[in-house]
Amino acid sequence: MNIEALTTFIARVGEQIRALDAFVEDQRAVAGAVRARDWPALEKALERAGASAERVSSAEALRVAAWEGLVYDLGLPVDSSVFRASLALPLEFRSTLNEAYRTLRISAMRARIENDALSGFVGSAASTLREAMEAAFPERKGRIYGRTGLPRHAGSGAMILDTAL
Repeated sequence: MNIEALTTFIARVGEQIRALDAFVEDQRAVAGAVRARDWPALEKALERAGASAERVSSAEALRVAAWEGLVYDLGLPVDSSVFRASLALPLEFRSTLNEAYRTLRISAMRARIENDALSGFVGSAASTLREAMEAAFPERKGRIYGRTGLPRHAGSGAMILDTAL
């Protein structure tokens, strides 16, 4: 067994864990900016979160390549589980592989939970705003008005408001 393939995989897992943890922190900054209604900070936080997501994706690709190298080195099929791969390792290396994989799963779950919480918060806030606008102006529901105050046909493009509601 080539120990280098295992150490490369463990290093790639560590890189992905760090990328996921940075992504979680960036997601928290996005949530904080939304809650504070700090739109310039939100824009910057979204840019950082996008860059973090790219780093997570790159780290994932490197980790997958390292995994394929490890299972090839162990003589296992590419679709082998971590459990199966750990059984093919010498006893002293099994816990290292299992611990790295467990830590990666925890980081991935934390990122997913943070992302779901942010999506739920933003969706709830948008729904509340929509309901408030419909309650305040029920006769205007689904209508768009031009500068003259007359109803206009809504185009299929995006609508941009330059006023905070």
